[in-house]
Amino acid sequence: MDDPKRMRQIPKMDQLMAQETGRQLVRAYGYQETLQAARIAADQIRQDPGKDPGDIFKEIRAILKKQKRRHLTHVINGTGVILHTNLGRAPFGEETAEHVARLMTGYTNLELDLETGKRGSRLASFQQDLESLTGAEAVAVVNNNAAAVLLMLTVLAFERQVCVSRGELVEIGGKFRIPEVMEQSGGILVEVGTTNRTYLEDYTGAVTENTAAFLKVHTSNYQITGFTCTPSVKELAEEAHKRQLYLLVDLGSGDLGYIPGTDPKETVRSVLAQGADLVSFSGDKLLGGPQAGILAGKRELIHRIKKHPLMRALRIDKFTAAVLDETVRLYKESEKQKIPVLEMTSRSLEQMEQMADALLKSLEHEVGDHVQLQMIDTLGTTGGGSMPGKDLPGKGLSIRSSRYSVMEIEERLRHSEPPVIGKIEKDQVVLDMRTIFPGEMKELTQIIKKVLDI
Repeated sequence: MDDPKRMRQIPKMDQLMAQETGRQLVRAYGYQETLQAARIAADQIRQDPGKDPGDIFKEIRAILKKQKRRHLTHVINGTGVILHTNLGRAPFGEETAEHVARLMTGYTNLELDLETGKRGSRLASFQQDLESLTGAEAVAVVNNNAAAVLLMLTVLAFERQVCVSRGELVEIGGKFRIPEVMEQSGGILVEVGTTNRTYLEDYTGAVTENTAAFLKVHTSNYQITGFTCTPSVKELAEEAHKRQLYLLVDLGSGDLGYIPGTDPKETVRSVLAQGADLVSFSGDKLLGGPQAGILAGKRELIHRIKKHPLMRALRIDKFTAAVLDETVRLYKESEKQKIPVLEMTSRSLEQMEQMADALLKSLEHEVGDHVQLQMIDTLGTTGGGSMPGKDLPGKGLSIRSSRYSVMEIEERLRHSEPPVIGKIEKDQVVLDMRTIFPGEMKELTQIIKKVLDI
């Protein structure tokens, strides 16, 4: 039963909003948002006898902060995972962001040929340069790589068979699987070989009059090692073309050959040179651009794809076109280090050691006995399924506290403004310098001080 005296301690909404704390919250979060949070807080206090009516502003502030965290916000990535899917994969450089912001706040010539005054293609601004970068006769771009694979199979293998190794029947994020994408395209999946060993004759032995293509798929997020066998792209291309079949390659990561430690035989240019008819890859992985699915290969096949009705349903918007145009320009003009993904993958141990040392020095003279900070060796990764099994040695800051558990430190960092996302290893919170922007260091220092009460 409600306590009438307790209920009277809950201020009316107009009184709450008129108080100085209420006005401060309105200035920070907006009137309607604060009023809605106040009503929710009042209801929670009425329903929970354990809540003190005197803490209503504390409850309102907590609700507003939680609501704010539901919106997209800038976060500091201390995980060491460069293409972190949960954090938006490839970040853009400041110059790219500023350039694109100018385009997005006005009109653009997205589909206008300024020479003729007639309608043009939304790919025209970057198409030729992207063809040059990949070595392709032609390219097409849709909204992500899954869409690129779907479109490729729909156009070239509808109601026809496609041979895929059992070791390459991958599942990508969100439980989307190659067999399901194949089914949606209207293609007929033919599994060949085994999980760990697939031979060339497994493909050729499965060919029938209804076979359209061989499909080779990048093994995203995992590796098969040990007793293995898989035919090369060149071998598959030769056998496919002998039988008037296509060789289609879902390369996934989109390596153009500028990332340290990648296999030169698995770049887009190399795969096409080995005989693949079409290659699909992501724009927001090793390319370092926006979310997009890029199809590169034979001009006649790209022409057929561009004419298909699905192309319009899956086409990119002006934002994607603008970012991709600027990203490709940076490659063309040898300004690749302005692409954060390329800068982070090539960041030296010395650079990361300097960053960690600067962070330590900015904190150590204020650290109390309850805090232990230390520079440590780290192992980062490119992430995004792009280079499975390949670690990136780096440097990081280890954080421990006798006042807070590692779980509490991680949570307090995650709930800071802006949120800092780290990782927990060996009973310590670690912030990996590989994925932290130099421009974030000053802000990060203040956040750590606040989180650890130093």
